[in-house]
Amino acid sequence: MIENAYQEEEAFWKAKSKNTWLQVGDKNTRVFHGWVETRRMKNRVQSLLNENGVEHYEEEQKGEIAVQYFQNLFSSSGSQNADRLLEGMLPRVTDRMNSGLIKPVTEAEIKRAVKAIKSDSAPGIDGMTGQFFQKYWSVTGAQVTKEVKGFFETGVVTNAKKMQDLRPISLCSVVYKIISKVLSNRLKLILPKIVSPTQGAFVAGRLISDNLLIAHEMIHGLKTNPNCKEDFIAIKTDMSKAYDRVEWDFLETLFLKTGFDRKWIDWVMNCIRSVTYTVLMNGESFGHITPERGIRQGDPLSPFLFILCAEALVHVMNRAEQNDLLTGMKLTRNCPSIQHLLFADDSLFLCRASLRECTEFLKCLKLYEDSSGQIINFQKSAITFGAAIDPTMKRLLAEILHIDNEGGDGKYLGLPECFSGSKQQLVAFIGEKLNKRLRGWFAKKLSLGGKEVLLKSIAMALPVYAMSCFRLTKHHCQKIMSAMASFWWDEDGEKKKIHWIAWKKVCVPKDQGGLGFRDIEDFNQALLAKQAWKLYNEPESLLAKVYKGRYYASSNILECGKGYRPSYAWRSILFGRELLLKGLIRSIGDGKETLVWGDKWILDEVPRRPVNKQLLYDVKLRVDELIGNDGKWRIETLTELFPPNDAERIKQMAIGGVQDRYVWAYTKSEGYTVKSGSWLATKSQIGNRGREDEPAVLAFKKKIWKLPTLPKIRMFLWRAVSGALAVAERLTAHGMPVDTICKLCQQGEETIAHVLFHCTKARDLWREFHIAPEQQFPDLSLVELLESCLKLMQEGALSKERRQALPWMLWAIWKNMNSLLYAETQESIAVLMRRALEEASLWYEVNKGVSGEEQTALHMGVLQSWTPPAQGMIKCNFHANWRSDRYHVGGAWITRNYNGEVGMHARDALTPNSDKLSADMYCLLWVLKSLRDLRIEEVHIGTDSQELYDAIQKPYRWPRYRGLLQQITTICSEFVGIEFEVESVQSNKVAREISRSVLRDGCFQSYLAMGGPSWLHNIIKTEGAMVIS
Repeated sequence: MIENAYQEEEAFWKAKSKNTWLQVGDKNTRVFHGWVETRRMKNRVQSLLNENGVEHYEEEQKGEIAVQYFQNLFSSSGSQNADRLLEGMLPRVTDRMNSGLIKPVTEAEIKRAVKAIKSDSAPGIDGMTGQFFQKYWSVTGAQVTKEVKGFFETGVVTNAKKMQDLRPISLCSVVYKIISKVLSNRLKLILPKIVSPTQGAFVAGRLISDNLLIAHEMIHGLKTNPNCKEDFIAIKTDMSKAYDRVEWDFLETLFLKTGFDRKWIDWVMNCIRSVTYTVLMNGESFGHITPERGIRQGDPLSPFLFILCAEALVHVMNRAEQNDLLTGMKLTRNCPSIQHLLFADDSLFLCRASLRECTEFLKCLKLYEDSSGQIINFQKSAITFGAAIDPTMKRLLAEILHIDNEGGDGKYLGLPECFSGSKQQLVAFIGEKLNKRLRGWFAKKLSLGGKEVLLKSIAMALPVYAMSCFRLTKHHCQKIMSAMASFWWDEDGEKKKIHWIAWKKVCVPKDQGGLGFRDIEDFNQALLAKQAWKLYNEPESLLAKVYKGRYYASSNILECGKGYRPSYAWRSILFGRELLLKGLIRSIGDGKETLVWGDKWILDEVPRRPVNKQLLYDVKLRVDELIGNDGKWRIETLTELFPPNDAERIKQMAIGGVQDRYVWAYTKSEGYTVKSGSWLATKSQIGNRGREDEPAVLAFKKKIWKLPTLPKIRMFLWRAVSGALAVAERLTAHGMPVDTICKLCQQGEETIAHVLFHCTKARDLWREFHIAPEQQFPDLSLVELLESCLKLMQEGALSKERRQALPWMLWAIWKNMNSLLYAETQESIAVLMRRALEEASLWYEVNKGVSGEEQTALHMGVLQSWTPPAQGMIKCNFHANWRSDRYHVGGAWITRNYNGEVGMHARDALTPNSDKLSADMYCLLWVLKSLRDLRIEEVHIGTDSQELYDAIQKPYRWPRYRGLLQQITTICSEFVGIEFEVESVQSNKVAREISRSVLRDGCFQSYLAMGGPSWLHNIIKTEGAMVIS
């Protein structure tokens, strides 16, 4: 079939092009093919210089040069003085952590690792990608699980690896990647507890922006702070080939010193030492390299191993500071001392501008280099001197450190270190990257559907990092938006085109009549509001401690001023705080810190204070005075003080157990998100400007995005109702003196409605389509005419094929008019109609099934059938059956062992809750208390609530439920081992059926019983038989 060939060709070139962002934009083989050709030209190595500087062009000679280079790179130089380097380092990995690292590997854990593997990464030596195993897990799962478990039982893995593109990128087999992913998934859970706060890379909850903002504050202090600019310097360093030089013996010694279990160390070291490389260049393979050191790039485990390696550097630097050999820099007496900031292989060190400390700094680096194999690249390093340091001293320090480059005006982690006056450096950085994307050859080949995806998924992502840290001026925002608008309207330096709609209107959300592009200034503020929220919500982070000590030592982030000589980053965060404050509301816990009449703690459309129905009131009245000794609202007091609407709202609020605090009003979790912040900022702008579209036009625009048709046709229809098509009437409206009579029929004004419905050429096509235009399309507005088309798509007057093809018919009429007027070509009515029918049929055929990505998600998203725990463990599935119209919540749990044999089950009618997630949390608390009382110490908990799982894993993102989550965390700590996993409705069926019986059958009495319920015996038996097989 031609459509099958079309799909296969597009999929082939899409995979070769290594691009995913066009999935919902253009389906354009030419774009993908062109991208492949560009990649090939970039990837081909034309020539190489040997060690003597002689250039070689022959493939064999280039291969020899590459093999020799990497053979030298991966040859061990020996780890020296590791014991001296690690002297005084105390174990950080506890027995409990080790238990979690070396526990038996479960099938569910392996399945999660398979799901997490990048589906379209380079295939391994077996030629298979991750997507093959994800899509066909039902076929391959049993054997893969057996092989992976075999490694953890024997500690043996055999893999051949390749190096590509002049870097050691491992072409690992997928089985190895699964093993590595299981190890890394376990390791990353404990990293926040064992890795120093000055390391910002690859640790959950730590962002690259944290290190950047601290560094920016330090450099600003060197320029402006009287306590720092005379006495301190900053040294920015770069590690040369950081991953490739890590000594294996040093890593093993470090693991032992840190306290890792011997079994865990053996697993990791076997993975590290299993590698061999072959140089692959220009399609040919050369040599065979057996490395003696290095951790492979592309391995899920490698980033975590590298930051553990860097902990040795952190240790020796901290030891020197404790011994008064090095001095960290403090911006104020309330600030923490910052002596180093590490982000992977990018490092920033701060010390006194003295010969003694610079010498000691070099000794620490030398000791780390000799032990770990790392080498500082001094040619890429730079020194930033305090503004008041004497030039002679600058020269002496530079000579001691062997660093010629002076910093301060350069970049750190990809962004400017500091600003002085103009912010042109920042906008130039963003503009350069944006223009590179938007002015590429491929952009000319995209329809507006493809351009929409490019702008939203690529162009808008480019400035996110910079805008998360710094505020762009209105002028800079306008320049970026102008570049995007010019790209959208297909304008370049050589030709000017009409911008049919102001870009501000295009940036309005789709449900408000725009295209949903983000307004740069609003987006910038929303990103910066995230930083302000993080400072409020995570006061113990290193970034928050630096800012608090510098700017609000006696206050808080929500109330402080800008301070004396603030940095540009701090002023930017205050700009974000303006938006944050608009959406914050007090969440009531114990009510002791919230004023009834002074704080905003009631939410309508916006946070507000409650309405007072009394003339006289106590301005110092706190909310806790509205709560009784039993921890419940005093209903009589509420009725006395507030009008009925507010009193009822307050009654519905959950209270008790925790302190009052601010939360974000516009998300379910009550945690701030950039998406909700952008929405609030845009909503405010729309409110200020007023609605642009008439109600009928806005209603039709909302329907456009749900039409089953190509993105470019949906975009065409949006442009049509927005008046953004080049017809005579619209050209005249934009100041172009053209004849408004239709050039095709000479019988009416050339409007969009006329071209699509009333022109004789259009009417001929409609008649051929079996539609009588005189009856179906009378003299109505464009929106009314298009609504008539939608009505025809839903009615049965036309055949199914013609109903489906109506959007393509409108597109064909428009394209035909342009061909007649500008290309002077014409096709017969029969050909145009046949093409519209064929293209519609092809689109429906291509899109009738789920995509490959959706199939993968279907197979790998959650557990589709019940899976057992590891041997010796207990698994407990539970479910809360919540309904908003019922007084009770049905709760149930059931435990089973490795063989699927039931231990116990329980059922209860729980008290009502305001929402499903609250019900799930209360049900989980009941389950955990029950298991604890039964003296079950190690357990796997299975739930079909993804939201509950997310909240447990990252409770700081769900401040609304902080009281319940604190209780869950506390009781979980009482177990020796506890794990949570997400089930599907099918795999959690037994627990769901038991819980449903509470409300369905009115069984409100609670009970605990041995074995499973007899009426579910067949399901339990079937699931147990699947385990045994």
